[in-house]
Amino acid sequence: MVLGATGYVGSRLVLRLLSEGYRVRASWRSENKLLSCSWSDDPRVELVQTDVRDQESLYKAVEGCHAAFYLIHSMYAGSRFSQMDTLASKNMVETSRDSDLQRIVYLGGLGTTEDSLSPHLRSRAKVGRILQSGPVPVTILRAAMILGAGSASFEILRYLVERLPLMTTPRWVRTNTQPIAISNALEYLVKCLDEPDTSNRTLDIGGPAVTTYESLMKVYAEVAGLVKRVIIPIPLLTPSLSSYWLKLVTPVPLALARPLIESLRNETVCESNEIRTLIPQRLLSYREAFRRALADPRRKPSSSYPESEVMPFVPEWAQPSDPRWASGPSLRLPF
Repeated sequence: MVLGATGYVGSRLVLRLLSEGYRVRASWRSENKLLSCSWSDDPRVELVQTDVRDQESLYKAVEGCHAAFYLIHSMYAGSRFSQMDTLASKNMVETSRDSDLQRIVYLGGLGTTEDSLSPHLRSRAKVGRILQSGPVPVTILRAAMILGAGSASFEILRYLVERLPLMTTPRWVRTNTQPIAISNALEYLVKCLDEPDTSNRTLDIGGPAVTTYESLMKVYAEVAGLVKRVIIPIPLLTPSLSSYWLKLVTPVPLALARPLIESLRNETVCESNEIRTLIPQRLLSYREAFRRALADPRRKPSSSYPESEVMPFVPEWAQPSDPRWASGPSLRLPF
């Protein structure tokens, strides 16, 4: 069961599970978004309309499934997103009591459990604790920024860098973070099902290097072939104020962008790299992830992909189910 199957991670996770030979049940709320998913007519995928706020709906979704991926967040609910996250996760716990589930895998957020956590990261941590209070073993994978076209955090960075040669930013752009490429995140999610030592564990997942948002912006500009970006952190420019300014520069919805920007003040670095021993894989650097995202042939009008050929699945590329604002500006500025 993939709860949140039409979202950024979920839509790609379904494809990865299918490639591993799993049969998948995928939840959906928006029919239009569902139909845009490339797997919506795949006979190996069972589609079920689900409202996580309703226990009966949720029980029908997980009935007969041996594992569930919990990829639910409620940031589009605006200021009420934390209450919605809490309600949904409590419903999941109650539903799991009478289900066949043997494992729940939850993708949460990095960050300490201190009171200084942003509302978004605090809600992510709370959801994890609620899920762990239930009878079904839970695997929590904690991630920072996920790199790839379609990721809200990545798209915010992309729009800022491509549209602004000079940026005044909050001082938190120099906060340490450990981003991970979406390909690597998917590998960890899928392989958890085959690794019993990940059961009932909280594990941090991150890329090979700790960096800062400022460095990410500069490297993106370099990989994209843009002139060097000038970034000036200003102490008085708070993340909250920046989120409103962001609305003028990027098309990412404010309800989604604001919690993410407010989280910049928190260091999001792996406290342990044990997952690398349990599930070995080659981790992409953030430079490599940027190159993959920018290599999407659909971003290059002069080199459209042949319609006679099937587009390969590259998780860092935009997917048909991604929001319209994904994949960056349709028109690149000449600087």
